[in-house]
Amino acid sequence: MQSSLQLASVFHKRIFPYSHHFKYKTLSVLINLEELNKINKLFLFSVNSFNLFSFFFKNHGERNENANPKYFILKQISKRFNDKKNYTIYLYCTPSLLGYVFNPISIYLCKNYKNEIKYICYEVKNTHHEQHCYFIKINKKSKKIYSELKKEFYVSPFLQMNLRYKFYLLENKNNFLLNINVYKKNQIILKTGISSKPTPLNSISLLSKLIGNLFFAQKIMILIHYQAIKIFKKQKSFFIKPKKKNDTVSYYG
Repeated sequence: MQSSLQLASVFHKRIFPYSHHFKYKTLSVLINLEELNKINKLFLFSVNSFNLFSFFFKNHGERNENANPKYFILKQISKRFNDKKNYTIYLYCTPSLLGYVFNPISIYLCKNYKNEIKYICYEVKNTHHEQHCYFIKINKKSKKIYSELKKEFYVSPFLQMNLRYKFYLLENKNNFLLNINVYKKNQIILKTGISSKPTPLNSISLLSKLIGNLFFAQKIMILIHYQAIKIFKKQKSFFIKPKKKNDTVSYYG
């Protein structure tokens, strides 16, 4: 399979107006969304059903249990960029463990027949079960992809809305790297990101890597709240979440 299990490390470094940093390990997957039938045949990994590891349509894209997120991505590209090519779409995300998962960010890579990334979608969620998708058209051929985005979505009570992101993405057969710098005007206030190494996606690797990363999916939510308490002690204030009823989308390029 072209899909892979990813041994990942997440980091978060607050720079201004105070210092705060943490790092943790987790497990991610890079899924070729055309290989879901193959993945579903794995003993420990199921698609849209309970297993030790699972991938559910309801957690991504349209968040409809009957809709493969691949078609959500292709529909948005066709609608906004008038591009109706049938790209191969890879999704980088955390899989469910025993039916539970929270993905602060999932990344879609839309590749042409030359294996070149032509579009990226950053699918961002917050702990209120809300979602925003940043779609980016890649106009230059490059192994390292830079994107500057306006913050369109409430992700944390400790980050105001009037901010800018600078994304840096590198993906090849040996590495997956995403760095995100957050700016207030010209002042960088936060650096965060994820880096990972691929390993074959099979039942043996799933079980062996789980042993060193027990409850990796649950750990994400636990650490979000634990670190929020520590940050609140330093910042002593927070930004109230604006009302949001529906999932939203923005486009660049």
